[in-house]
Amino acid sequence: MTETNELILKKLGDLLRSRREHLSYSQRDVASMTGLTMTTIAAMERGSGSTMHNFLLVCRALNFQPRKFFPEDMDLTPLYDISPQSKSRIDLRTKLERLVSESDFFTVPRRVSEVLEELDYDRSVSNKFSVYLSAYCREGELEYVKTGNVKRYIKAKSPTKE
Repeated sequence: MTETNELILKKLGDLLRSRREHLSYSQRDVASMTGLTMTTIAAMERGSGSTMHNFLLVCRALNFQPRKFFPEDMDLTPLYDISPQSKSRIDLRTKLERLVSESDFFTVPRRVSEVLEELDYDRSVSNKFSVYLSAYCREGELEYVKTGNVKRYIKAKSPTKE
């Protein structure tokens, strides 16, 4: 079962309150040690949303390691699916990364059209691939040879050690 964020925040709030009470601190004490308002401390103890910054301030005030709030793994399944456009972009980038980094495809100069054919994409995404391949050039994984208006991409030569 996926715990909702609200339930997780409620548990965190209960732990904060329990720790504060164990130390015999009032909400005013914690507020003065953190620079936060008593309203913020009370909201955190109720499980109302807070910032990571505020959470860490309260952990410091209570001398309580944040990892103690999460002794067990949480179900981190996203509440919503990623968009189809994002899935497509990630798939494209993953395939291209494998082609560049894990294959010998670019041991000879390749045009964008050859990359598209190898990865089974149509020409409608050629501009996108040109941008991606240029990024690999900036990162030093590929370089290009230009003949007229045509770029051909090839594995970058490793710098020789002298």
